[in-house]
Amino acid sequence: MQAVISSEYGGPEVLRLETVPVPEPAAGQVVVRVHAASLNPLDWHMLRGEPLLARMGNGWRKRKLAGLGTDLAGDVVAIGADVSGLAVGDRVFGSGQGTFAEFALAKPANLALVPDGLAMTDAAALPVAGITALQAVKAAEVGEGHRVLVVGASGGVGTLAVQLAVAADASVTGVCSTANLDLVRELGASEVVDYSSGGLDDLQGPFDSIIDSIGSIPTRRCKQLLVPGGVMVVVGGPDGGRLLGPLTHLVKVKLSFVNGGRRARPFLAKLDRSSLEQLGAHVVAGRLRVVVDRTIPLSDAPEGLAHLETRRARGKVVVTVGPSSDELRL
Repeated sequence: MQAVISSEYGGPEVLRLETVPVPEPAAGQVVVRVHAASLNPLDWHMLRGEPLLARMGNGWRKRKLAGLGTDLAGDVVAIGADVSGLAVGDRVFGSGQGTFAEFALAKPANLALVPDGLAMTDAAALPVAGITALQAVKAAEVGEGHRVLVVGASGGVGTLAVQLAVAADASVTGVCSTANLDLVRELGASEVVDYSSGGLDDLQGPFDSIIDSIGSIPTRRCKQLLVPGGVMVVVGGPDGGRLLGPLTHLVKVKLSFVNGGRRARPFLAKLDRSSLEQLGAHVVAGRLRVVVDRTIPLSDAPEGLAHLETRRARGKVVVTVGPSSDELRL
């Protein structure tokens, strides 16, 4: 099979498209023929090995697992021992291992069936960003009539968080760049703020909750924008150093909110089948639109990753995978 791999840490330039063996499922695993995969900031952190925390379990000098990619959508083609609830031929989406490839391993608990009406490219774009947005909106206690500020509203997580908050009958203000103002309005934001033209200085609260995937607004300012008892959910931030990276920002935010009657919740999403099923149902029902910045072939995955790393992508970058003519035989 064809796969995008690298045993070296570095930027997209160290990746290469190579022929490698089709993986065989161990107990508790399935093999998925990948139709589409999508890129996440997690992928470039794992590739670069930065922050250094990302190297834990995958080698300090070289990458033990050469494959890259987490999100996928495709068909189950082989099942290991002790697997129930899935069958060969099932169309699934969720999280796998080394998904920038024609075939990838996955755990059944990290997969859900693709519902009728959900395109495979959209399904592939949902897992990491969608679950992060879904669980962040819940952690932010978003409810009817609430005012919600989404910082990074045009990114992979932000585009979905805006819509999920609107679906919860909240009034959303989205922060994004000039080029994306119309997009964020189309997604349902009642107000949009252009961070690139000084709009943050005029940002008016109070907000019941803030969902921040960028870390571009000073923490002190965020506290001022929240109502007493309000919640700030942090799902990302600036690089923050070679050792801990964005985790440094998350810790600083948490510590700065110790006093003052507002709450901060640094946040890491937890993948689960129920959340995937909710996301799929939202898309099919028309409550959620998957924004795809671009769709690229597997061979262009390094270029797609370089684009994502600029933090200028609108929504998601999706890799489409065309399996080779070789049939899987296990």
